[in-house]
Amino acid sequence: MISLFITGGAFFLIEREVPVLFRLMIAWIIFSCVFLILSWMVIFLRQVDQIKKKAVEDDGSTIFVFFMVIISSFTNIFIVLLLMMSKDQTFMENPFFVPLNVAGILLSWAMMHTIYVFHYAHEYYNGTGIKGERFTGGLDFPSEKNPDYMDFAYFSFVMGSTFQVSDVSIVSKRIRRIALVHGVLSFLFNTFVVALTINIIAGLIK
Repeated sequence: MISLFITGGAFFLIEREVPVLFRLMIAWIIFSCVFLILSWMVIFLRQVDQIKKKAVEDDGSTIFVFFMVIISSFTNIFIVLLLMMSKDQTFMENPFFVPLNVAGILLSWAMMHTIYVFHYAHEYYNGTGIKGERFTGGLDFPSEKNPDYMDFAYFSFVMGSTFQVSDVSIVSKRIRRIALVHGVLSFLFNTFVVALTINIIAGLIK
């Protein structure tokens, strides 16, 4: 909510002369920054005993998380695509276009995997099984039975960067399915980024 309020205020405070899509891109970057700062404050500061109690509050339902990931991953890409399809292509001459685009993509990438940090922690400490039964665990961290948010961050960002697990083993069907969706979304995001980068470079060359 704090991120949304700050973003809304920033959108309306940006000069009206700035094109709406550019203002949306800037607002999205501000939202991403605020979200990531607040989220990583929690990740760094929250202790394991607090995580066990607050994991559900820090996360959301599976459907909510899925749509949050979709929005966080592809909003900036969607805005850039709209800009590139618009009749007015003068934005390509704006010196801030490429830096803002790069910042938006990097922040979107970080948001996706940060959201999954909280989701994996929720499932590990207070998950719901495939048939509705309660369970804990689902990930086997070497020499660690009480992982904190940094452990889940390690798992999430490795999954998002390499599309595979590292030394952390998945030992539950539910988390295996969550990791599958996570890996596929990460692959799609990276594919879109590569295609978008090629288009932007081609446009700049012209």
